[in-house]
Amino acid sequence: MANWLGAVLLGMCLPGLIAAEITPAIGTGTHGDGTGAATDAPKELVLWRRNYQSSAVRALVELALEQTPEYPPVILVPSESTPQGRALRELNAGNHGQVAIANVATSPEREKNLLPIAIPFDRGLLGFRVCLIREGEQHRFSGIQDVEQFNRRGLLIGQGTHWPDRIILQANGLNVVSVPRFESLFPMLRRSRFDCFLRGASEVLIDMEQQDMQGLTVETDLLIQYQMPSYLFVSPDNIVLAQRLELGLRRAIESGAFDRYFDRHFRRAIEQLRLYERHFIVLQNPFMDELTTEKSLPVMPLQPDTLRPFPADLR
Repeated sequence: MANWLGAVLLGMCLPGLIAAEITPAIGTGTHGDGTGAATDAPKELVLWRRNYQSSAVRALVELALEQTPEYPPVILVPSESTPQGRALRELNAGNHGQVAIANVATSPEREKNLLPIAIPFDRGLLGFRVCLIREGEQHRFSGIQDVEQFNRRGLLIGQGTHWPDRIILQANGLNVVSVPRFESLFPMLRRSRFDCFLRGASEVLIDMEQQDMQGLTVETDLLIQYQMPSYLFVSPDNIVLAQRLELGLRRAIESGAFDRYFDRHFRRAIEQLRLYERHFIVLQNPFMDELTTEKSLPVMPLQPDTLRPFPADLR
């Protein structure tokens, strides 16, 4: 598994930044994030709080840091609680003390304004999406075969205002209700402001553990799929940190540590959500042709023994 995934992902690198093993320029740089200056005391590296609260994302960053011991030591800390849009603005502005790293779905705008580490940390599972619904409403979703039937049943999808998913879903003809704050979507679903809070397979089990799920459950039949690579992003001026993160992930891929990470954090979701058995509704991502990393992204970056590909004529 490690050799196959390594072959796929070794080409996913920041253009011009990593051609081989990188030796950091210790003692240079003034970012104050622990990647550009050698000091005795580890400096804080600020991860967007919502990512920090995700054991999978936090472990990914820690893995990359552990694989690059030649860089100065850092301590990973959470940012203040902030919506996704503001976190990305802090990154774009180079406010490393507010947010130095964020893991979000990619888009052309984000790749233009920020520096992506173009390795999809969950092997594309973010684009395999299931509905959180109100308890007792499974019958409204059972038997749906396509977008037209979804809409005929009058179903609305809830999403974050700043998420690329909102545009993708609307471009495919689905009706979307959006709000800026992620935390608001759970009570809105309970209050019937919409009918399906569409979440990535790599996210929904974390939601169930960390959010108030009273009156909510996971829909059991459908899987809405589109290409949605999720990357680590850093500020455009934070090149040394980008180099470190990518080098660490590439080393983890080559050593097999990435496979162990994936199994530990994502295999449970694949099995518990029964992704093998669901009906796929495949959507097009209008962003894919515009992405600078598009050529590096396989449609199904998953091993056959991890998740069966959907039929070739639906890819």
